[in-house]
Amino acid sequence: MTSIKTILSGGLVAYLLIAVWQVTLHPEISLQALGLGVVFLILTGIAWTTDEEHLKKAEMGILWICVGLFALYAVLVAGGMA
Repeated sequence: MTSIKTILSGGLVAYLLIAVWQVTLHPEISLQALGLGVVFLILTGIAWTTDEEHLKKAEMGILWICVGLFALYAVLVAGGMA
């Protein structure tokens, strides 16, 4: 589990560096970069929890959110909206 935490933390740092670079190039995306950075920070923080039951529930919740977003995207594409 330690390597997963390290990889997630490295990905978070890489994203934050890319986001800062992009915001300096395009200041109009600062709100989107901040929002996504907060989401990534929360998701990375979930992996660092020590309570296995809480971690399992959070992972299942995130998985179902992803499934729901994928289904929403499919419906939007089928309806010609995306």
